Amino acid sequence: MTDTQKRVAFVTGSTSGIGLGIVRKFASLGYDIIITGICEQSVIDEIQKEFKQNYKGECTYVSADFTNQDEIQAMCENIIKKYPNGIDILVNNAGFQHVAMVDEYPIKIWNDMIAVHLTASFLLIRFFLPFMKKKGWGRIVNTSSQMGLISTPGKTPYSAAKAGLIGLAKGTALEAAPYGITCNCICPGYVETELVIKQIKKMALDENKSFEDKRSEFFGSIHPTKKAVSIDQVAGLVSYLCSDEAGSTTGSSISIDGGYTAQ
Repeated sequence: MTDTQKRVAFVTGSTSGIGLGIVRKFASLGYDIIITGICEQSVIDEIQKEFKQNYKGECTYVSADFTNQDEIQAMCENIIKKYPNGIDILVNNAGFQHVAMVDEYPIKIWNDMIAVHLTASFLLIRFFLPFMKKKGWGRIVNTSSQMGLISTPGKTPYSAAKAGLIGLAKGTALEAAPYGITCNCICPGYVETELVIKQIKKMALDENKSFEDKRSEFFGSIHPTKKAVSIDQVAGLVSYLCSDEAGSTTGSSISIDGGYTAQ
């Protein structure tokens, strides 16, 4: 890849977990990356140090409160100051989880759930799409969830937001198709992130079981594959969807859930 071909990828929610795995994958391909997420400055410094040592592309950190439309706009404008031609790849990955029954769900958290998952993704697509159209190439991926395809008690607002991302991707895909731009959703199952590992460790401690036994029991009871979905597997799928080879894959919602939603 030459400097003139170097792609710029912006991944939200990318200072940990799935998002960090995705930007590591993009960085390994030589892309410039833009990261954002809620974390301590020390975490940002460590990520940028890692990328400077291990990869050729630049790693830029930007920040915004994703419940605040003005801050999102300002963040986008700052990105354009650095990359006047816009970005090539947008991965809408930022999100959070809150579990409560719908008749007890705090309205403030509902509003934040829709804002962070759905409205912020819409605003970022709306801002960066014209730049992609001008270049005649672009890739947009929304991180939905298996809960965007199904639901369980306590996750109604989360499922609503994640299902909304699927609809957003379908409509965007149709509008962007004539310009060489694709838009897809990924729908992960239970991914073995640090957060999930911590939860399993706590369950193992509470149940007086070993971590490995509880880990095997946890994923074995959920995924038909009896295995966790790995961050690297998710990053690999996103990387493919953002490649030239995936130019005919658009408007799709691709499950990566160990067969969970096939049941």
